[in-house]
Amino acid sequence: MEKIDPLKISKESRDMDTKGIVQFLYSHGPKFWSWGADKFTDINKRGLRFNVNAHHHKGHVYLFVNGADLFDIYITTSHGTIKEKICDIYLDELVDVIDKKIEWIDIYDD
Repeated sequence: MEKIDPLKISKESRDMDTKGIVQFLYSHGPKFWSWGADKFTDINKRGLRFNVNAHHHKGHVYLFVNGADLFDIYITTSHGTIKEKICDIYLDELVDVIDKKIEWIDIYDD
C-alpha cells in the first residue's frame, strides 16, 4: 500500500487558505461534527490534514488544491497509508463527498 507524501503533494498544489477551509467545514454543523474531526494541521499553506473518528473511517483526511483549482482528497490511515484518493472536487461538493466516504449510513435518510 502506498504512503502519502504530503510535502511532495504540497509542492505540486496551489496555495490554500487552510484557516478559511476549516471555518468552511465547521459551518456545515452536525454533518461535520459527526466526523469527530480534530488536530487540524496546515501543510506549507498548501494543504490541510485533520484526524477523523467517523463511522466508516478513523484516521486522517488530507485536502489539497490542484492545478485546476479543485480539491484532491486523500483518506489515509493514521500511519499515512492511502486508503482512497478522490480528485477534482468542487468546493460546494467537498463536505458531502467527504461525508459519504467516512461517515454516511443509510439510516441517515430516514
